[in-house]
Amino acid sequence: MITKLSDIKPLVARGRGNPASALAEIRLLAASDQWQTREVAATALVEIGKLHPTAVAREALVWAADSDPNIRRAASKGLRGIVKQAPELVWPVLEQLRADPVLYVRKSVANILRNASGRYPHEVLARCRKWVELRDANTSWIVNDGLRKVRATHPADVEAILNAASSDAS
Repeated sequence: MITKLSDIKPLVARGRGNPASALAEIRLLAASDQWQTREVAATALVEIGKLHPTAVAREALVWAADSDPNIRRAASKGLRGIVKQAPELVWPVLEQLRADPVLYVRKSVANILRNASGRYPHEVLARCRKWVELRDANTSWIVNDGLRKVRATHPADVEAILNAASSDAS
């Protein structure tokens, strides 16, 4: 069983040199029944994304359409480093996952919003404003959870967004 990144060190090294040479194998790890292996797969994406953010984001967009929720979650979770540096690469993936029916995936999307909110609070707030207009319960859940961190720095904005979401739910 793969439980730590060092277990796949050669695969990550190959991916750092040429992402396309490793992404298919990482996808197989992301589909594992073992949660530790899935976490390692997402971390491998983060590591490769440090050198190749566009390639990882492009692959994550493909994974975000997969029928396997483990693959969709890896698509989101693997972007946690990229979102802090180049959020514009991440938004298309989050758009695709914003109404995911699986809580496991939605939690990851909300976490990526929280990761982005430290450096890009206005972009996160704008995205969440658009999302609550869609009147989708799964999306509203992500917005509510994803805004937890930015609530401290932009309380009025967050309150307005959450009020819009709750009025849509009623």
